Amino acid sequence: MPMTLIETIDSHHRGLLRALEQVEELASTPESAGELAAAIEAVRHSLLAHEVTAGQFLVGPLRHLRLLDDKQLDALGDELDQLSREAVRLASGEPDLGAITTFVLEARRHIERKARAVAAAARAAIAEGRLPAVPRWYVDEVYDQQGGPGARPPEEWLG
Repeated sequence: MPMTLIETIDSHHRGLLRALEQVEELASTPESAGELAAAIEAVRHSLLAHEVTAGQFLVGPLRHLRLLDDKQLDALGDELDQLSREAVRLASGEPDLGAITTFVLEARRHIERKARAVAAAARAAIAEGRLPAVPRWYVDEVYDQQGGPGARPPEEWLG
């Protein structure tokens, strides 16, 4: 059975890691303050979009099946809230290289911890047919609608 759902979520992880690399690159260039703020905000949106998407297709169903540690997931949720607040602070203030480096490091760690908490249970549940097959395009569409990197700004209805 193909692991399309997990592969799709993994591709979102890779996209988040690439976005964090971009933040690091921009942080080392003093004249890129505006681009840096936008990149940090994009990471924040992608993290939150990923959380909602993974929650809908993996975490929620796996919690329902009682295959995940609720306390660990709650701690990861609190960690994500802290990362989101830190991203807002960094994007709206003067760039502080130390704080940005810490943010990037903590965001990477969060992504890795979340993947470790969910991946094994998700693979097992998919292999056993306990999670429904979801087409990649649908998962990507939900991710984009939640503010992922492919998100398009809402357009004004002119009708």
